[in-house]
Amino acid sequence: MKRIFSKTIYGIALACVGMLTACSDALTEDPKGKLDPGSYFSTKQELDMSVYALYQKVMLTQITTNAQLPQWMGDDITTDPVSNKQAAVEFDSFIPSDNNRGLSSCWESYYVVIKAANYIILNADRAPVSEAEKNVAIGQAKYWRAYSYFTLVKIFGAIPMNLTNEIDYEKSPSSVQEVYKQIVQDLKDAESILPTNYTTAPAKFNGTNTYITQQAAKATLAAVYMAMAGWPLNETAYYKEAAAKAKEVIDGVKAGKYEYKLESEFKNVYAPSHNYTLETVVGINYQAAFRWAQDSQLTSSSLFASVGGWGDAWGEILFWKNMPEGARKNVIYAPKIRLKNGTLVDWWAKDANGKNIVPENHPMMTIFTVGTGEVDYDYTQAPSTRRTDSHRHRCIRYAEVLLWYAEAQARADGTPNAMAYDCVNTIRKRAGLADLPAGMSGKDFAEAAAQEHGWEIAGYWCALVTRRDDLMRLNKLKDLYEQRKKNTPIEVAPGVLVKEPIDIQDRPWNDSFVYAPYPGTDTSLNGNLK
Repeated sequence: MKRIFSKTIYGIALACVGMLTACSDALTEDPKGKLDPGSYFSTKQELDMSVYALYQKVMLTQITTNAQLPQWMGDDITTDPVSNKQAAVEFDSFIPSDNNRGLSSCWESYYVVIKAANYIILNADRAPVSEAEKNVAIGQAKYWRAYSYFTLVKIFGAIPMNLTNEIDYEKSPSSVQEVYKQIVQDLKDAESILPTNYTTAPAKFNGTNTYITQQAAKATLAAVYMAMAGWPLNETAYYKEAAAKAKEVIDGVKAGKYEYKLESEFKNVYAPSHNYTLETVVGINYQAAFRWAQDSQLTSSSLFASVGGWGDAWGEILFWKNMPEGARKNVIYAPKIRLKNGTLVDWWAKDANGKNIVPENHPMMTIFTVGTGEVDYDYTQAPSTRRTDSHRHRCIRYAEVLLWYAEAQARADGTPNAMAYDCVNTIRKRAGLADLPAGMSGKDFAEAAAQEHGWEIAGYWCALVTRRDDLMRLNKLKDLYEQRKKNTPIEVAPGVLVKEPIDIQDRPWNDSFVYAPYPGTDTSLNGNLK
């Protein structure tokens, strides 16, 4: 048990750093495969290999739904109440147990990234390379360490921090504020030393900067400042910082300094044909072999089991109903469900005997769905039910940066300015919606911008800032909890009422419900994890 604990959080030097696929089992240590930090980093190749190993660990955080299951706590996705989805059901019900595979996978996989990042930060200076090359390696490491701590602090709250890879079985959790302080420092460091563009693979691939750039660090800082301005810290002055940082990115794009742009049509945002879209600010590629045409095991995650998928994520009914009709909604959800016999039906349709034709009786999200042959998905045609596809995870999109600026500026200044209106209305126009009305109050405008972000990233649990994260920041998870407890039937079509099948226990709300418990395997070893 102590071996497991030290491997997940406090493990010493990264094992097998050059054997990129040999170390995927986070619970296995082999002394013969260890590298001596004192002799490693003696060549440029070794420095590069340490970064490749880091990226492999980053990829493994999202290769399945497990580490993302805490995002099922949002109001955009739910799951099958039976089948093998109990871990997702627990988060959807606000009662995850300390042996939930989702929280265990999240905890373990992100601490593995942190360990790999620490290894680079602590040792890269010894490599016989230029200062610029060291900065690229250290910048990647500091970014992904910050990214990992940002994910963990939102899900677990106070967490142990380790910046040295030294073993400490009695380490106490750092406060949420302390963790955010470290996140900000790492991102500022990355921003200050990273370039704005790369020219060679794997840092540049298919015309896209696949390594983290200065502008990607700026965009992430905007997201972090937004989180700090809301619950639980409620340090609202950070909205001004968030707006300023997002504006730096936007101004850089307008000046031609940064490469980002919006897809003209929402149908291309997640499409395989636009896998390396320049709308992606931070992306994660996938494949255990660490090639740059990556694979991710999420193709079937949102496809219903009744049509050949896994059915991990169903669209939550009220969120689906409230999303405005238009081009965006018709991409995020299948407008109709294609049955295995090719028939197209509404998800709520019933047969002559009053039985649900689609057993799931929910909206079906199609963000990860691709057509046969890995082409863009068409809901009228048979989907691919393969276990892998080449989907590049869009952790931050430029559309989000625009919306973060708009919301943060309105909250910071009390009144939305012209640029904030332009940012939101640009996103709404692409979604097929009318502009927001002029003259809105700062509060109403900010709420509208936040809701727009929710619709933009609906069901996309790979995002750095998910719908669950938005609700947490805005202190609205408790409202969702009360709504789900009541479970009022929702009219989805004239005369058709549907309830969510997962019942929420009738317990008085407690803010602790927001956070997942620490994994039981770790609390049994460290009495300070409470």
